[in-house]
Amino acid sequence: MQAAALIPAPEAIPVAAGCLEGLLIVTFALHIILINSVLGGAIVCSVRSVVNKNSIAIKKIAKVLPSLFALAINLGVAPLLFIQILYGQYMYTSSILMAMYWLSVFFLAIFAYYALYVFAGRYGGHAKVSMSIFLSSVAMLCIGLVFSNNMTLMLRPDMWFAYFASSGGTLLNFGDQTVWPRYLHVVVASIAVGGLVLALVARHKIAKESEELAMQEERLGLNIFLITSLVQIMIGATLFFSLPEHLRHLFSGGSEFYTGALLVGLASVAMLLFQAAARNLYGTIITLVFTVLVMAGLRALVRKAMLDPYGGLAALPVETEVSPFLMFIVALVLGLGVIAYMINLAMRSSEEV
Repeated sequence: MQAAALIPAPEAIPVAAGCLEGLLIVTFALHIILINSVLGGAIVCSVRSVVNKNSIAIKKIAKVLPSLFALAINLGVAPLLFIQILYGQYMYTSSILMAMYWLSVFFLAIFAYYALYVFAGRYGGHAKVSMSIFLSSVAMLCIGLVFSNNMTLMLRPDMWFAYFASSGGTLLNFGDQTVWPRYLHVVVASIAVGGLVLALVARHKIAKESEELAMQEERLGLNIFLITSLVQIMIGATLFFSLPEHLRHLFSGGSEFYTGALLVGLASVAMLLFQAAARNLYGTIITLVFTVLVMAGLRALVRKAMLDPYGGLAALPVETEVSPFLMFIVALVLGLGVIAYMINLAMRSSEEV
């Protein structure tokens, strides 16, 4: 039996695949920045709560983590829907093959969210409360590992045959050598972004209480970002060389577009390191957003190249329905505006407290 025989027939899409792919890239980039902020902030708080139990920075970060987590989860719905529209025949199948672990994501997310609230509300009042931020971090790390397995398993229909040997919904994709580098790439990136969260909190929150302490914390946050970003380069190289040979060939001159996209990504990483080394906080943040967008685009190119042999986007029938798509765009813009307004209100209320 050929692997292609295991793939369900694709559903029709309402607009050209390129439009949906573009929205997938943008919404995924926004989601991953927020989720990196939450996970990275939680990891920073976990470590700092052991090293310095009375840290002002921890108290300030802890207050914003539950709200950030809620925003990250809600914003994650959009890319999840887009990937299901474009690659539903692959993702639904891989989700069923690992259903036991995939369903656990909901319970892990609820637990992580609750633990963040416990830490934010009771930190400093009881020594055992510090354990809650550690447990929240572990839960989020487990969620990331499940997603890494699913997002790689959907790209490997040839691995789906393992279902016939284990049909209980417990199939994982650790046989794929890209899983661990891909997972670590996200985790280390989260720690880096957590450093930026610390630097931002220092500049806008701690500076009102102590300029000297704020400078120390901002310097520490940027150092965390710079060091972990250097580690990211090594992990990124490992991830690249773990890709199948035909993908490496595309990014290494086999395709002008793929190679050009990779060069843009490398250039953005170089600019990011330069901004961080120069202690330019806002320059680092702006460059980070651009870099994440480029990396999300590279991720999409890898996905396309992996699934093209099985039909990929070219196999999707298009039944044009412009009105629902336009309504979604309007709702998305309005929704982002409301989110920005809510963040502004939250920041004002935290300042009053």
